[in-house]
Parts: sequence; C-alpha cells; structure tokens
Amino acid sequence: MKKYIPNLLTISRIVVTPLIIYLGLSKHYLALLIIAVFIALTDFLDGKLARMWHTTSELGAKLDTIADKVLAFSLLIVLITQNEYFIIVFILETLIASFNVYYYYKLRIVESLLIGKIKTWIIFFTILLGFLRIIFPQINISLNVFLIITIILQILCLIKYAISYNQHKKLKKKLKNLESEYYRIVKDILNSKEFQKRKNFMHHYNESVYDHVLRVSLDCYKIGKKFKLDYKSLAIAGLLHDFYSNPWQVKKKKTKFFQKHGFVHAHEARVNAEKYFPELMNPKICSMIETHMFPLNKRIPRSKEAWLLTLVDKADSLEFLMHPLLFTGLVKLKKVD
Repeated sequence: MKKYIPNLLTISRIVVTPLIIYLGLSKHYLALLIIAVFIALTDFLDGKLARMWHTTSELGAKLDTIADKVLAFSLLIVLITQNEYFIIVFILETLIASFNVYYYYKLRIVESLLIGKIKTWIIFFTILLGFLRIIFPQINISLNVFLIITIILQILCLIKYAISYNQHKKLKKKLKNLESEYYRIVKDILNSKEFQKRKNFMHHYNESVYDHVLRVSLDCYKIGKKFKLDYKSLAIAGLLHDFYSNPWQVKKKKTKFFQKHGFVHAHEARVNAEKYFPELMNPKICSMIETHMFPLNKRIPRSKEAWLLTLVDKADSLEFLMHPLLFTGLVKLKKVD
C-alpha cells in the first residue's frame, strides 16, 4: 500500500475540486476554507511519504503538478465571483500551466523552478487571505498588496520559464548539430530508460543530474578532441560520473561523515555504470568515474582524462555557488515527487 498512498493523496486534491466549487458558489465559505486547507496539506504529506518510503516516480511528479493547478484554479474560480482582480491571477496561472505543458511536450522535461515553488505558496496564501476577507470582512487585511506580489511573481515565473526553455532548446540543438561521432559514442546511454530517469533527479540549483552530466560530457568531449586526448572515454565517463541511484536530497538516514554523498557517490556511479552499460566500460573509464570527486576521493586521478573530468565537473558546478540562499537553509533542493 505504501506504493499507492502518496499518489492517492495527490489525486484527492483533484477529486475534491467539484465540492470546493459547489461550496464556493453556494457561499459556504467557512466549510470550503477548512476543506481547502486540509487538502492543501496533502501537498506536503504526499511528497514527504514518497521520499520516506522511496516510492517517488515520474507519475507522482506529474500528478502532483496537475493536482496543485486544479486545486488553485478551483479556488480562484470561486474568488473571481467576489473580487475581479483575481481574474488576472487566474489568467497568468493558466499561461504558466500552458507553458509547462508545452515545455514537456517539446523537451520531455518536468521543469521545477525555485521561483515556481515560491509563487505556488504565495498564491495559496493570497487565496487564503481572499477567503478570510470574505468570511471576516471586519478584519483589515491588505489583500491587494498580496495580489500585486502574486502577479509580479507569476510574471517573473513566466520569464524564467521562457529563459529556461530557451537554454534547454539551445542545448538540444547543440547536441543535434554536433558531429554525429559524439552521438554514436553515447547514444546507448542517452536512449537508456534508466539514464532518462536522471531528468527528474535534482542535482545542483535548478539543474537536474541529466542536464549537469550532459553539459560535463559535451565539454570534456570537445576539450579532449581539441587536445588529442581519449575523447571517447571522456564523453562516456562525463555522462556516467554522477550515475548514482537516488537523489542525495532524499536521504534521511544519518550516516558517518565520510559516508555522505560527496564521498561515496563516485563509487556508486561506477558500480551502476558497470551494471547498466558493461559493454561501454573499460578500466580507464571506471577509474575516471571513481576519482572524479578528488580530493574527496581517497584515490587520485591517474590519467590526463581523469584529471580533465575532475576539473570540468568542478567548473561546471560553480553555478551552484552563485546562489547564496542555498547556504542559509531557507532554500532546500529536493527531488520532484
């Protein structure tokens, strides 16, 4: 049953939509608010349970996104009848939802942005204030201020999605326009269902494991070819250097310091690479994957290619350091559920 409970909680947010609309149109606002708050809490609970029970999935990620939108839209429909400014929020949210669908249709990526998470919570908070204003009109609540903040965040979210989409599109085009040699080297990896799962593994800030390793692989391939190194091994090791099994953010068990993700995931990636792509592995590639986290690794890179992979991985990860909020604890990365 653990496998189904998180998704059932998510689906409950969709099933309750007709009841919410009915209660709103019949002006049973207090009952509506109580149900809506209870249902909104399932958004926190389903993800927590999925991570705790290790039942996260791409289906869960899609259902969660759909459920959030359906719940928000149902509440906004009710509020529009009381406050015409909510129609702006509704239209912008419709545009964002349409963009997400188009994004997935074109690139097959479920994009999760930090500003999108913030925007979602602000929308629900603004909706809550809207209903409190209706139920308790005597309370002086600055609803318009939060409406303005919500609209600004929605516009920024649309801009950020457009920028992110353009970046992914350029990367896809770059890959397509590269010499066919690169694709011939890595096509078995890129077309693997197991490797495709890494599109939904958050790695660094606003970047999936898939995006990160593809960027490292392409950089290593081009540099290796230019300086007459073993660019084939660089392309393969670049794609598989972070081929660990589960997102590091969802690991809840306490581990010893030297058994944490940064110290052990290189070995795990090498083991998985040998398991799923044995025909592509050789001693040099295995060593490159195993040592790419130097100096956190006990083993030192033993070839020019291994040193190049180590340095390129560090360089391509520097974007993480450009977001100081991640070090404050106010923002935490997590796998999309």
